[in-house]
Amino acid sequence: MESIDPDNNEDQARRDFGVDPETAAIELREILGAGGKGEDIIAQCRALKIWAEKHGRAFGPGFDLSQARLGGLEHYVWNDEPDRVVRKITYGGSFGRTVRILSSGLVPATPLEYLDRWSAHNARFGKITRISGVHSSRPGSLAMVIEQEALPGDLPTIENVKDFLQVSGFCEIPQAPFAWIHKNREQAIFDARPANFVLIDDTPVPFDLIIVPTSKISGLL
Repeated sequence: MESIDPDNNEDQARRDFGVDPETAAIELREILGAGGKGEDIIAQCRALKIWAEKHGRAFGPGFDLSQARLGGLEHYVWNDEPDRVVRKITYGGSFGRTVRILSSGLVPATPLEYLDRWSAHNARFGKITRISGVHSSRPGSLAMVIEQEALPGDLPTIENVKDFLQVSGFCEIPQAPFAWIHKNREQAIFDARPANFVLIDDTPVPFDLIIVPTSKISGLL
């Protein structure tokens, strides 16, 4: 890991605040391209480790997870009050979930799929998610750490969520629960359940949807 000078404001900001997931995805692809070994899961994990060490974002066993609690299918979650953000860490050995074959449902995602998912989420629903770094509690076990703006509010109803998604240009996918496809047929979203939204001023605001390009999904008509 590169050293960080506490008197260097640029380095301090880079350490203390997350980076845009689109930027991280671009840099990860550059590392993969330079390595010339393809983009399989092993290559991506190696590249992710290189990326984290290069930018001082490699977190080891000393990283404080004492406040983390189970947060659903993908993450441990905790509130970081000093930084006024919600932090999440993927379950070790996986990088959230994605969909590749519609009938198979949610499956473990690769690092690039995870970064691309948050890039798409930020672009469509607002830039609330940044990449904090990469955690390794033991050799061969990597997890992604993200930070999100805290969104105080209530839990919406399923009717609230459906109305919001329809107004946003999405239609339900009948053969998959909590799944929607955009009218332009370019993106589908999954796990669009009320627990992944917060109701702010009577509007459901999504903060943890799984967005996948339709070109990456088999079995989607």
